[in-house]
Amino acid sequence: MITTDQIKQWSHQLGFTLTGIAPAEPVETADSLRRYLEKQHHGQMTYLARNVDKRIDPQKLVPGAKSIICTATNYFTESPCPPETPYKKIARYARFQDYHDILKARLKKLTALIRQATGDETTCRCFVDTAPLAEKYHAARAGLGWIGKNSLLLNETYGSWLLLGEIVTNLNLQPDNPVPEKCGTCQKCIDACPTTAIIKPYTLEARRCISYLTTESQTEIPKELENKIGPRFFGCDTCQEVCPVNQQTPPTTDPAFQPNPQGSYITHKDLKALDPGPFKTRFKNTPLSRINLNQIRIKKPPRS
Repeated sequence: MITTDQIKQWSHQLGFTLTGIAPAEPVETADSLRRYLEKQHHGQMTYLARNVDKRIDPQKLVPGAKSIICTATNYFTESPCPPETPYKKIARYARFQDYHDILKARLKKLTALIRQATGDETTCRCFVDTAPLAEKYHAARAGLGWIGKNSLLLNETYGSWLLLGEIVTNLNLQPDNPVPEKCGTCQKCIDACPTTAIIKPYTLEARRCISYLTTESQTEIPKELENKIGPRFFGCDTCQEVCPVNQQTPPTTDPAFQPNPQGSYITHKDLKALDPGPFKTRFKNTPLSRINLNQIRIKKPPRS
């Protein structure tokens, strides 16, 4: 018989900052999700509208599922952008090797340990932001934090600088208790959003979000928003940077999430000389390696 304490111990040894257990039960916010999609707030992220039944009910995603092992990993680092140099910023999550690869490898190692202890009949499926699973919802149910008004998971110690990963399993594990929401009357994330993309607490209009516009959208940035993007080149951390909960987040010591200084920003001079070869080399194996340079030229023309 395996215990949740044993799973959490292995998880910590593999590099996950937080681990909790949620029941593999349907989400209670299904109606809100459907309304969000009906209003097209998800923009061109059509994958969010596919397999909605599986996103709502993890047992339809993994038949026989009883528990979800939820992990969260601190990736916060200070920003090493150069002083007095015109540059464009890259969101912190994109400043190191693609986190999908890092976390998936760790989850597979955790799965191997679990199966070794419980037998081959144990079902374990690993997910890192690539399947119809309401990961923030389940992480909150597993006691890893609460959903903030910017729609991100917030933990009292690590804030929202967390990368999530899950193992959906047929093991009947003891679930953890959710923690209370602690945003209170604060709405600094809403007030600070450069494009007013957080249209109300817990609701993000993706089509106005700088992160979406610079990483997901395949079309030209609307003129009304172009001048509000500022020095942001790939993603946006503004709503996280102003959050009071995030002010005390300890920098990660995990070697996998230490940014390459040259991968934290791109200068205006580099943008003008943008070339596929050097660009791919500089940002190899990071989320930026998937960028279509023609789309960059359309959406983010170099400016002095």
